Amino acid sequence: MYHLPGLSHRATAVVIERAEQAFPDWDKPVGRPRSLSLLQALKLTLCRLRRNATYQDLHEDFEIGRITAWEYDQTMVEFLAREFGYPDDEDREKLLAMVLEGTVCLIDGTLVPTFNWKHRTDLLSGKHRRHGVTIQLFVDLHGRLICASLAFPGSWHDIHCFREAGWVDVVAHAGGGRGIGDLGYEGEREAVSTPIKKKPKKDLTDAEKDINTIFAKIRVPVEWGVGHLKNWRILATRYRSDLARIDTDIQAAIEPFPATFRCIP
Repeated sequence: MYHLPGLSHRATAVVIERAEQAFPDWDKPVGRPRSLSLLQALKLTLCRLRRNATYQDLHEDFEIGRITAWEYDQTMVEFLAREFGYPDDEDREKLLAMVLEGTVCLIDGTLVPTFNWKHRTDLLSGKHRRHGVTIQLFVDLHGRLICASLAFPGSWHDIHCFREAGWVDVVAHAGGGRGIGDLGYEGEREAVSTPIKKKPKKDLTDAEKDINTIFAKIRVPVEWGVGHLKNWRILATRYRSDLARIDTDIQAAIEPFPATFRCIP
């Protein structure tokens, strides 16, 4: 049984099957011999995403040149993002509505720290006091990641990112009803239910505190989903590559995504 870093055996089988369909001549003796087999190229890419490994690390681990490691990584990352990542605009609303129908979805945002930020003035997150990009997440009540948005500047508020992702109308019109978020999503009541906000110079009543406690308990699985996402160290430690490629790397690292969307008949 093949095994790929960070993936279950079932996910590994799906990824390898799709890769063999996308690169039918990879391991065949056609043209110039490749330095790595298709399975090794996938392992190299997932090692980089899982460990945030440098190309120097990959060069030593797989005994190939750094430029060669970069070329294989870029090919496989684009394949993973294309096959299993964020859907195209024309499919996004239909797919999200299909998954969210009848499903209680928890909504949250998380910051992906970045290394190359000096050329940008919109990446500083006041909340985290770090430079990075923000991604929005849909998580179900079992802590399983449903979807991750594209990357937005770290200085943007969660509700602004949520609106720009185009998810307000999707959640509001999905059969499952509203999503559940924290106070960062206040202002979109048709789409997101939030806890009760304390008013200035007025304490919450005991009943309101009980409601907020229930909200907090319901939202616990979203922290599981964020934790699972941050097991991919490229999203937890500082992202070192060109920010023009960060969306592709993020979507390639969203391993639960194919089971949720791409396997829908």
